[in-house]
Amino acid sequence: MLNTSLGYLNTLIIKKLSVAELEDLLFDMGFEIDKVDGDEIVIEVTPDRPDLLSTHGMAKAINHFLGEKPKEYETKKSGVKVIIDKGVDSVRPYTVCAVVKNLDIDENLLKEIIDFQEKLHEAFARKRKKAAIGIYPLEKISPPIYYKAEKPEDIKFIPLDSEVEMNGKEIIEKHPKGIEYKSLLEGKKKYPVFVDSKNEVLSMPPIINSARLGKVSCETKEIFIECSGDDLEILKKTLNMIATTLADAGGEVYSVNLDYPDRKIETPNLKAEEVKITPESANKILGLELDGEEIKILLGKMGYLIKDEHVFVPCYRTDILHEIDVVDDVARAYGVNNFKPIFPNVSTTGGLTKSTKIKNRLKELMVGFGFQEVFALALSSREEQFSKMGYEKDAIILDHQVEKSINMLRVSLLPELLKVLKCNQHYEFPQNVFEISDIVLPNEKSETKSEDIIYLSALISKPVAGYADISSIVDSLFSNIKMEYKFKKKEDPRFIKGRVAGIIVDGKEVGIIGEIYPGVLENFKLETPTVGFEIDIEFLLE
Repeated sequence: MLNTSLGYLNTLIIKKLSVAELEDLLFDMGFEIDKVDGDEIVIEVTPDRPDLLSTHGMAKAINHFLGEKPKEYETKKSGVKVIIDKGVDSVRPYTVCAVVKNLDIDENLLKEIIDFQEKLHEAFARKRKKAAIGIYPLEKISPPIYYKAEKPEDIKFIPLDSEVEMNGKEIIEKHPKGIEYKSLLEGKKKYPVFVDSKNEVLSMPPIINSARLGKVSCETKEIFIECSGDDLEILKKTLNMIATTLADAGGEVYSVNLDYPDRKIETPNLKAEEVKITPESANKILGLELDGEEIKILLGKMGYLIKDEHVFVPCYRTDILHEIDVVDDVARAYGVNNFKPIFPNVSTTGGLTKSTKIKNRLKELMVGFGFQEVFALALSSREEQFSKMGYEKDAIILDHQVEKSINMLRVSLLPELLKVLKCNQHYEFPQNVFEISDIVLPNEKSETKSEDIIYLSALISKPVAGYADISSIVDSLFSNIKMEYKFKKKEDPRFIKGRVAGIIVDGKEVGIIGEIYPGVLENFKLETPTVGFEIDIEFLLE
């Protein structure tokens, strides 16, 4: 949500708007006003556009939509250096920095800087876990600046909103911000800290700035910005959003030299990045007949830079990952109300697909057998899918994930069902659960380099659970769908040796059945014997 005032917003946009006019314009852009209280307004911003969580960011987007040409951002060299010590590798290994000069900060802008910083912390930075933002009055700092890790007892300064000097340990135990974000440093032998050349503390990220060097006021003309965390790309995007917002407020952005132990880099990089879009793909998706020039005009309304035949996405946008995202912006600029419904040339009748009919039939059978259906996310982790199961196979691993504990697409439903049992041990047994849903496997021949395959998995967990309990369910299942099958002896580390078999249909193995190995149950903290099966039901679609 963006909390601002209509009066302040109107001072920043090229056309003065009433609440009704603003509401109509925001709807065309894909946003809406959530609340109006006098001059104060609350605008609902979608999570993929954190750059709009500041009044200047929203004003910029509105101005582009009203026809103002997007500008290119430039940086000058500040000469400021930040030296990063290798010791921060074990806590928050990366930082990116910038300097903004010639600022004229009034009460509105000061409030906006503070609000924008906190909203980025809360949403985009996942409560400071992914990025911690520090903003400081450069006039009070003596460069070079050092980013290092020290023992909590050795870090001493007066934190913001306090008049008493504390050490690092005292801050996370007594200061309100320390208590709130204590978990981010808990268990660490050393804490990260920014100090200047006089060894004066700027801040202890991701907790709190110092009261002396970390408080910006209306008298501040030059600002030093740092973002620290464990994902360099997220930090760069965060820094770009803050730097460009301050540039929109009249500041001049200067780069900072970062000396890492193994490399030297310069931030921020505010250059727009080229993106690919063709009229053919855009028209195919949107059902329009736009030419290249029309698409460029529409993208200009969404803040894209157009140079000759090339399209560039601005540096503060974090949501453009694929051509489809660019096409989405074309649709927004075109206007949802301008799309004309067209009747198809052929008459069609809606109905369920074959796969849906099969899934519904199998669900009916499983419920009839006394099982309860559960639903789990397609995103999982290597620990649950592989480590805890003692099992490994080809999988799609996520390179950049917001939550480190979620790092792959599931290749089996069994671990997800075991998680369900783990979370429901306070209910009485027996517990019979099943899921029929997609797993995702790599496929280099596919456009998405992946393929979805429908699996049916089920578990029975009770004090005395044996192979016969689950084999009778499989037998009833195949009898009801009138298909022949047989079991074939096999070994699988997820199941007890000698108590596991492959499920064979037409000479092809389509599934597995057996008693879950005790070590697997122990990994999921389960004490009750459990049996189950997993079947690839794609053969039913043939």
